[in-house]
Amino acid sequence: MQILFRRRNHKEEHFERLFAEMYPRLVRFATTLMSNTEEAKDIVSETMEQAWKEFDQLKENTRSAWLYATVRNGCLNRLKHLNVEQQHIDRLIEATRAEMNQGYRAHEALLQQAENIARSLPEPTCTILRSCYWEKKTYQQVADELGISPDTVKKHISKALRTLREAILKKEDKQ
Repeated sequence: MQILFRRRNHKEEHFERLFAEMYPRLVRFATTLMSNTEEAKDIVSETMEQAWKEFDQLKENTRSAWLYATVRNGCLNRLKHLNVEQQHIDRLIEATRAEMNQGYRAHEALLQQAENIARSLPEPTCTILRSCYWEKKTYQQVADELGISPDTVKKHISKALRTLREAILKKEDKQ
């Protein structure tokens, strides 16, 4: 039992020396590969944990090389993973832009259709609709300009909106 305890203490001492000597070097090495100190520390910590688990199998004269190779491979794997993530993000952005452009084009087409229908309305309905919706005037302002009552303006707006709605629905039914 005491031999096992000494052997364990001996292993811990060797590992502590290895850790103290190699950890800062490995972090600097990983940082040059990753350009991110926190990522580098994570990779080196994972490597040191793996080294502890496999410490008995690692030959003393190759431990340093094994640590550097394992850190390098960990960095390369992480960079590959980050690259794949970035590709997914780029595809998502591209798809979102395409969808937004498609929605924008459909919206613009609908607005153009509404404008064409509005232009074909008889006077004074066409003028009243343009004044209220495009020029953002109140019913009272339009009524004062045209010398009619606000209720008449409201009736013309109702008539115009009904005509627009029916025309747009008719075109949608055809498609």
